[in-house]
Amino acid sequence: MTKLVKEHFHRQQLAKAKSYIRNHYRDKVSLEEVAKNSGASHYHFSRLFSAYFGESLFSFLRRERILRSFVLLAEEKSVTEIALSVGFESPSSFNKAFKKVSMMSPSDFRNLGKAQQEKLQYDIQVGPKAKEIMMNINMEMKPEVVSREETIVYGIAAKDSSFNDAAQIAWQEFLQVIPTLKEDLSQSEFLGVGEILNNNCSYMAAISIPTNKNPEIGKLVKQTIPAARYAKFLLKGSYEGIWYAFDKAFKFVNESEFEIGEAPALELYLNDPSITPEEELLTEILIPIK
Repeated sequence: MTKLVKEHFHRQQLAKAKSYIRNHYRDKVSLEEVAKNSGASHYHFSRLFSAYFGESLFSFLRRERILRSFVLLAEEKSVTEIALSVGFESPSSFNKAFKKVSMMSPSDFRNLGKAQQEKLQYDIQVGPKAKEIMMNINMEMKPEVVSREETIVYGIAAKDSSFNDAAQIAWQEFLQVIPTLKEDLSQSEFLGVGEILNNNCSYMAAISIPTNKNPEIGKLVKQTIPAARYAKFLLKGSYEGIWYAFDKAFKFVNESEFEIGEAPALELYLNDPSITPEEELLTEILIPIK
């Protein structure tokens, strides 16, 4: 197993773990149970989770429960009702966890203005490892406007509550299929295709194929990306920063004279990560514009 495939395999397991926790945050969740449902050994899973996210699985679970409580607090439900509905055994354990995560009490949160509540929610939603990555992102913030022709791609898609987690699942399966293809891929692009569909994040790990070819693509699904204009940003360095780079790029476009277009957002990989040092990797972040 190559280093890249192994890394994506671990990230796929972790994406499944996060998805499992988000679907079972109301329940009593054990490390063994989460590891089993992510396809990992519980002996190494705790260390793996902490290494990738900068916090323990149970710290992530607590943070997820507090994030869920924010919405309920805004609805003026009682603290007891909220505590039990997000997975705490008592109001006192909920209050203690809430203060540890947010540095304030539930009643203090209710007294904040809407803008302050949303800012706090965003700050808490971004985990410790993500904050570290965001601080070290190396991306040119003066985008170039480019036009792309219609592109035929073949790939594997996945859906999840976040692009990050959907991408890990898609890339893991995709990288297992690529070695089986008999096509000449020397002129192909490796890219990610992201869209919001039915309030869910849809992501495809894909490869472009010239339009005059009809390749044997096995389990890969064909998709046509329409011709469109993009604001192109260049990210330098680790792929860990891609999702946070997208956040920065979308924020820049939203606050500029551009208007977001209807085409999917793309990331285009310009290097072979198996031979390129991590700090020299280049990735184009493409935000669709009208």
